[in-house]
Parts: sequence; C-alpha cells; structure tokens
Amino acid sequence: MPTLFDRTTKLEETLARLMQVSMSNQKSTESAIKNLEVQVGQLEKQLAERPSSSFTANTEKNPKEECKAVMTRSRMAIQAEESRADQKLEGFKQ
Repeated sequence: MPTLFDRTTKLEETLARLMQVSMSNQKSTESAIKNLEVQVGQLEKQLAERPSSSFTANTEKNPKEECKAVMTRSRMAIQAEESRADQKLEGFKQ
C-alpha cells in the first residue's frame, strides 16, 4: 500500500501536468484569437476601401449591346427569335 507521501507526490505530479496542458491550451486559444482579430481587421480594411455603392458582382458589358440569349438560374437558355421580332415590327409599320 502506497504511503501518504507517495500518494501526495503522485497527486502533485498529476496536478503539474494538468496545469501544463491547461496553460498550453490557453496559449493556443490566445494565438487563435489573435489570428482572428488580424483577419477581421483585414476584412474591415477591405470593406472600408470599397465604395459602398458598387455592385459586388463581376459584370461585363456586352460589346454588341444586344442580347440574343439569356441564361436562367436553372441553366435554361432562352434565345430571342429575331425573325419573329422582325415580323412584329413590320406588322406595326404597315
């Protein structure tokens, strides 16, 4: 049977290991928080530099300034029928 001194020594060693692990976890958490603070600061700077009225999507101007097809969200292509449109215009001219 272990003596009181042996049990106390073992308890102190266990407590010392627990404190080391706890301190290590705290340092790791502090480091992660610091990294997040830096990232939030970078995002804040980027948002401050961007004009608030700008549209966030990347758009391209159609060089021909006409539309012959539209792609919907469901990836269905809707194409304009030029001949039908031309026929309607001619019907109005008459």
